[in-house]
Amino acid sequence: MLKYILRRILLLIPILFGVSLVTFLIVRSIPGDPVRVLLGADARSTPEQIANIRRSYGLDQPLPVQYLKWLGHVLTGDLGQSLRTGRPLTQELSMRLPVTIQLASFAAVLGMIPALLFGVLAAVKRNSRLDWMTTLTALAGISVPNFFLATLLVLLFSYKLRWLPNVGYKSFSDAPLDNLQLMILPAASLALPFMAVLMRFTRSAVLEVLGQDYVRVARAKGVAQSRVILRHVLPNAGIPVLTIAGIQVASLLGGTVIVEQIFALPGVGRYIYEAISNRDYPVVQSVTLVMAAIFVLVSLIVDVLYAVLDPRLRNR
Repeated sequence: MLKYILRRILLLIPILFGVSLVTFLIVRSIPGDPVRVLLGADARSTPEQIANIRRSYGLDQPLPVQYLKWLGHVLTGDLGQSLRTGRPLTQELSMRLPVTIQLASFAAVLGMIPALLFGVLAAVKRNSRLDWMTTLTALAGISVPNFFLATLLVLLFSYKLRWLPNVGYKSFSDAPLDNLQLMILPAASLALPFMAVLMRFTRSAVLEVLGQDYVRVARAKGVAQSRVILRHVLPNAGIPVLTIAGIQVASLLGGTVIVEQIFALPGVGRYIYEAISNRDYPVVQSVTLVMAAIFVLVSLIVDVLYAVLDPRLRNR
């Protein structure tokens, strides 16, 4: 088991290195000069002044030199500072990352519980009215983009019914009730597509296990339906479902970019959205790397849980 975990951890190193390199090259290929964006459209600067600013930020050096310097700082824990504000990125992320993590966690809870429940019930009651309703709900959730869903939720619950606020943020420590009210709509915008994917996959996984010979034998012996589901079906169907759930939970971080912008949440997603618009290279590079590290960390946790559920992996 320990060897399996160590091998998985070692695999994360080249993955993060590849993410850092690809992100650096993609950011540098974005059209536009970050220095001119920083100065503004109406700024009157001489070519010498622009060259001095570019030199002060190290943007005049060759790309390999810029990458190695940035990577060296990251390895020492220094993510750099924003070109636009000059604030250290570690300070910015310490304020914004909890907002994004809370949003993604809230969305995961809202989506996972009904997805697992209705996915199992739809498989057990195959071709029933519940099964058809679950299938239609899953198809609708997969088809509707989260930004369109967020707009519909705001129109319905904020402007039409006036039940929930539509924008703003208050921390949970300062105002718990206000925080939850402000988080419900953005979390639901992320949770519904997440729920649709996981519910559909749960149904398929349970149906596959229900067709196995050992389930038929258990039923032929007169074992109660509830016992068959709990003792034989769920433990075996849970292994592939866990994999998809882990991937979907990690993918929620990417969905926060648009949702945080719509609901004006001061999270990492909105921060990187604004950084891309402003050609703020250090912010885009470092935030993308941090998000990728969280993604692979979640994947590592899923791999460990997978090995716990499946003893065959522990001896590999």
